[in-house]
Amino acid sequence: MNLRFALVGLLLMVGACSDSSGVATSTSAISATTDAATVTDSTAAASASTTTAQSSTTIPAPDPSVPLEEIRVDVELIADGFDQPILATARPGDPRLFVADQPGVVYAVDLEDGSRTVVLDISDRVRFSGEQGLLGLAFDPDDRDRMVVHYSALDGATTVVEYRLDSAGIANTGNPKTILTLRQPAANHNGGMIDFGPDGFFFLALGDGGGAGDQFHNGQDPFSLLGTILRLDLDAGDPYGIPVTNPFADGSDGAPEVWAFGLRNPWRFWFDGSDLWVGDVGQGAWEEVDLLDAHLGGQNGGWPLLEGNHCFRVDPCHDDAFVVPIVEYAHERGRCSITGGVVYRGTAIPDLQGAYLYGDYCSGEVWGLRVSPADQALLTDHDDVFLPPLQRLTSFGVGPDGEVYLLQAGLVWRLVGA
Repeated sequence: MNLRFALVGLLLMVGACSDSSGVATSTSAISATTDAATVTDSTAAASASTTTAQSSTTIPAPDPSVPLEEIRVDVELIADGFDQPILATARPGDPRLFVADQPGVVYAVDLEDGSRTVVLDISDRVRFSGEQGLLGLAFDPDDRDRMVVHYSALDGATTVVEYRLDSAGIANTGNPKTILTLRQPAANHNGGMIDFGPDGFFFLALGDGGGAGDQFHNGQDPFSLLGTILRLDLDAGDPYGIPVTNPFADGSDGAPEVWAFGLRNPWRFWFDGSDLWVGDVGQGAWEEVDLLDAHLGGQNGGWPLLEGNHCFRVDPCHDDAFVVPIVEYAHERGRCSITGGVVYRGTAIPDLQGAYLYGDYCSGEVWGLRVSPADQALLTDHDDVFLPPLQRLTSFGVGPDGEVYLLQAGLVWRLVGA
């Protein structure tokens, strides 16, 4: 089943919750299982799972002179019948697409016929309600049998657990390893994205604790694990180690686990070489895309002083220490919450190479953008992509074929060339 759309350029749900458009551009009362964490200096020379998942097929050279608005694309339906598909990813060496369904089930989907196999069912220990549920899924690029999931436990606590897969690719539920548990003061803003970075370390995005307006004061507190992206070494310590290159590794100026902070509710991040793309959900007015340096810790997104590039709590509010969004967009025309996306590195649409794709959960619009290779802060192209919209757009992912998949209320689509 194909739906035809014109790519007029490029622009959540669960992690979403904007509390209350045109697109604009711009040049510790927390309980965590960290006691046994150790600082390590391991430097795993691993590629991110998002990179190893891509096809080894030679990629045709893109033509950067082709504007995004002139690129033609389709989407084709791959699988349906899910409750709330929340993430799609690839397992190294496996031809299937792995889909996390928010009630607590991980499926492996056959890309030829759309059939699926249950890999893990933890629905009896997951709270599926609103922004809570099974929120993240990642495979270790160096150990294909290591699968990590992030979910809301029955008491609402953020829970990160590692499972081992058997020879048939099914999770062994008899002896899971709990990596982290973290009490959540409210039911919303759980973040959710997890992945292994280009350095081999494990990254986890968490919202600011929920409620509205950073009422728990976590955004600008580097000692809090909430409102952050964490970076952990899963191969050292018990249950994890702290990479020595973490910005607060010694714990004197912030929590050792924290890699980046000042985030409201990061709903999906994506590694592309040295770039770390983050879609951060706004409060009631502005959504934003942040482009961080994947090798530079300690970056500050500015929340709650900033919402997008606008003063939120105080005025004046800008500080040179804050990351300026590469793109922001306003709540208008049905837009409400950013769904962070991926950088296209597939082969089906050569001229889309290097474009970052993202969307809005409520309006279902999808956008794309390009930045200058010489100056990552310089936006060179930005435009719409799909019509009609894919409303309730929960996530983007990359499959074993290196192509982009879009997840929408119950459905999984693949992006293809027109």
